[in-house]
Amino acid sequence: MKALKGILIIIFIFYAVPLGRPNVFRKSYHTISDFVLSISHITQRARISNLVKKLKKTNPINIIKIHEELKLNGEKDHEYFSTHNPYYPQYEEHYESLENLKYPLPQSPHGIIIRGRSKKIKYYSQESVVAWESNPGKNNFVCAIQFTDNKKFNYKLKSFPTRKAAENAKYMITHHGKCGMCSTLEDLAVYLAKPNLTAPARKCSKGINISSIANCYKQNIGFSTYCSEQWAYNSIHTRQRCGEICLEHYGFFNILLDRIQKPNIDKDGYLNICLACDEFKSGPGFKYGAGRTRRNSGIYSAIERDDFEIYKIDHYRYFSP
Repeated sequence: MKALKGILIIIFIFYAVPLGRPNVFRKSYHTISDFVLSISHITQRARISNLVKKLKKTNPINIIKIHEELKLNGEKDHEYFSTHNPYYPQYEEHYESLENLKYPLPQSPHGIIIRGRSKKIKYYSQESVVAWESNPGKNNFVCAIQFTDNKKFNYKLKSFPTRKAAENAKYMITHHGKCGMCSTLEDLAVYLAKPNLTAPARKCSKGINISSIANCYKQNIGFSTYCSEQWAYNSIHTRQRCGEICLEHYGFFNILLDRIQKPNIDKDGYLNICLACDEFKSGPGFKYGAGRTRRNSGIYSAIERDDFEIYKIDHYRYFSP
């Protein structure tokens, strides 16, 4: 049993809950309003589908520069990878007093390891991530695009300290926060086309190694090469840090049979311990390396969130006259 449990921990990763969105296309209608509502949803889906097609035909011309601006270091986890792992090397600091640290402590104690005897504090991400997380002005940053041709094919990505700064530079905001490896319009198209990535992401995360995981995110889900690598880094990291916690929370046989059905939040609105582990231990590194997430792009996911956490943005304006 121990050996089998160990194997499950190695292959287990849980990045999103297995709760799909309810089907908005009804088979029968009891009232006129039901019929009108269904037609509205069909129209909206068609509109999104058209937008997704246009987004997929675009090309970011400075994605390498965006990667360099992240200032991540360390060895890449695979010889063919183009991006660095935001989690390693882990930043650590020796301290005399927790009040005099180089970077303020995170709000949640689950995002750090404090060793009192040796007076050492260790984070789950690189120093660049820790520095960004502690930056009081980070919540004002936006990532924006600017097309460089009339056909709206090539475009530049750029991070700005404020929304106003982006608008003054004639850029269109594409998500809240600094740009990263998933900030491209190609990756936005994936989020819009697949608002619930639970099943495909969980399948990809069970790959044998990081290369196969990244390839799955690219070939099966459709993420860009750079974004696929960041998802793969996140999958491996959460597998290592949260596998055992998630195994205990959902149960041995439930995971074995892919029957993960417990609520993702409790009655007080807090994430369950599996999702909380991912949020605090893997979340900062992923958000920094990827840049774009569903929430900061104004897209609702299967995990219930307060409306204030969803950044309001109109993605149709990219192709407006």
